[in-house]
Amino acid sequence: MSISLILDTLFIQVVPFFFAIVLHEISHGVAAYCLGDDTAKREGRFKLYTHFDLWGSLIIPVLLILGHSPFIIGYAKPVPVDIRKFKDPVADMAIVAIAGPLCNLLLAVISAWLLKHNFDVMPGAFQKFSGCFIMTNLSLFFFNLVPIPPLDGSRIVAAIIPTAWLEKYYALESFGFFILIAVEMTSRYVSGIIGYDVSLFHLFIGIPANGILQRLFST
Repeated sequence: MSISLILDTLFIQVVPFFFAIVLHEISHGVAAYCLGDDTAKREGRFKLYTHFDLWGSLIIPVLLILGHSPFIIGYAKPVPVDIRKFKDPVADMAIVAIAGPLCNLLLAVISAWLLKHNFDVMPGAFQKFSGCFIMTNLSLFFFNLVPIPPLDGSRIVAAIIPTAWLEKYYALESFGFFILIAVEMTSRYVSGIIGYDVSLFHLFIGIPANGILQRLFST
């Protein structure tokens, strides 16, 4: 593979990923601000560059892409949230959490509409860029709804489970990503045995994301 092709591939995949995860984080901050917490706004965290993380926003995604990984994982610097400023910390935190995935879903829908209605006049590279941006946002929408701390889905679950369970539930946060990796690797191993893909990313992210993608372009 030539250097120019590698750079084009990285641009088409890494840049959409960066914008998707950063806008996701900013949405958390905007939701928190609307609910009474101005921490993110006071610290200037509504700007794109303030969420760039060298490892999570660039190095890890690039290495996964160059390694032909079937999925890309990364992260941006999270917005600071002070739950003490919320009227109802648990419920309001759930609203702040869902704002990120909903932003990704909205970005995917708008981008799909623009791509669908302007496909013939778009340069090929921009078509690929837009397609990657749409799929990235759909994947982030479903990925972040997985109810394993610290993913956004866990904040939503926290708002509906008994209060007595919260401490033990949040105790999983330190091991959340290790749990995700372990589940994904185990499910991929099982997939190889049974001959059918039952991996976490395929069942809970790939299938629903592709389903919505087909729906967006068929209507």
